Amino acid sequence: MSRREEWQEQVKLSSLLDKWLDHTCTFATATDPVASSAKSGAMRKKRGVKPGLPDTLILHRGKLVTLELKSRRGRCSTSQRAAREALLRAGAEWWECRSAHAAMWALRKSGVRFRTLTRAGGTTERWRQPRLAPWEVPSRDLAEPQAGRGGAATRRTEAVAIACPCCSAGGGHVARRRAGAFRVYIDGMMPDCMREIRETMYLSG
Repeated sequence: MSRREEWQEQVKLSSLLDKWLDHTCTFATATDPVASSAKSGAMRKKRGVKPGLPDTLILHRGKLVTLELKSRRGRCSTSQRAAREALLRAGAEWWECRSAHAAMWALRKSGVRFRTLTRAGGTTERWRQPRLAPWEVPSRDLAEPQAGRGGAATRRTEAVAIACPCCSAGGGHVARRRAGAFRVYIDGMMPDCMREIRETMYLSG
C-alpha cells in the first residue's frame, strides 16, 4: 500500500509542478531509480546510475532542490540515505516529503518561486498552501521526530544490513524485522531480491 500511496503523490506533484513552476527559470524532472529486473539493474550500475536518487529534482536559478516522497510511514533506504549525504555535500537541498502538497511547501521554503496565472477575464490565480497535518510537514533531517509516524514501533524494530548483489543498490539494503513478529520490512528491495533476503532473515532469526 505504501508504494501505491507514494506513486499517487508523485503523479499529483507532477501535475502541480507543471501548473505552478516558472519554466523560464526552473527545470523539474522525476527520476526512475528502481530497476525493473536484475539485468536492468546491472546495466544501470555499469552506466554509472547512482542508487537512491530522490524522486524529483528541481533546478531553480542555479539551485538544486531534491524531493524524496514517502508514504506516511515510509522510511528512506540505505542507498537513499547515502544519496542524501552526497547531495548535501555537493550543495543541493534535500527534503523528505509525505505528500505532494508537502513537497510544494518544501519548494517554497527553498526559495522556489511559483507563477501567477492570468485568466482570460483578467483575474489571477496564485498558489495557496493547504494546511499540513503534523505528520505531513517536510523534513530536511532524517532524525527529526514527527507526530504520527510510529516512533515507538521503530524503536522495537531490529535493523539488519544485507548486501544485495543483483541490483543497482550495490551498497546493500536494510531489512527490518519487528521484535516478536515474523514479518520482514524491506526498504527499496527489488522483487528479484525478496526471496533470498527473507530466507536470510528467517534463518538468522
